[in-house]
Amino acid sequence: MRYLAVPLLTTTLALLAISPAHAASTPTKEQIQTAIDTAMEAAMAKSSSGVPPMPARITSLVSCRPSQEKPEEVACLVGMSAGMRDGYTVLPLRLDGANWVGVERKGAQFPAPTPAEAQAAMRAAAEQMVAANPDMAKDKEVQITRTTLQVKTIKDCEVERKSGHFQCSTTLSIPEQKDINTELKFAVDGAGWKFLPRK
Repeated sequence: MRYLAVPLLTTTLALLAISPAHAASTPTKEQIQTAIDTAMEAAMAKSSSGVPPMPARITSLVSCRPSQEKPEEVACLVGMSAGMRDGYTVLPLRLDGANWVGVERKGAQFPAPTPAEAQAAMRAAAEQMVAANPDMAKDKEVQITRTTLQVKTIKDCEVERKSGHFQCSTTLSIPEQKDINTELKFAVDGAGWKFLPRK
């Protein structure tokens, strides 16, 4: 359908895991940065090589949500800069007493949109297209998206390092048609999700 058309992170998580951040309902950008800075200082103090670790800077905090992997953790989607390696990644953190600490785990996952959330995001995008251009209401695919299209499954959502967007394997259902398996993109939008139609 036309319309439906990190080695750095391992090091950073290892450093973050040894340094607490101030407690809060979820960690802030500043708290995560402070934790990374403190961890790097501690790592350098213990290092015998005398070579300081490459500094990592949190450039943005997109969102933190309860982890679906470990109930005691939160997963934070952040923009990070370290040398020439800029991009987005997911950092898992947990409370240790009154403090947040990073969790060293490769491939940490940010909670993906549920089928209901993905479907709502797709319908909202279709409504926005019609609001911006009423002629789009005549487009068959837009009509289907606004009314009868259903998201049956959504899985294997991967964060795109450059954009922070999520690419997900999705199964769509349309009445009287075979299910459609396709890759769709979504972005975190406040407490919800935004559908990113293919251009």
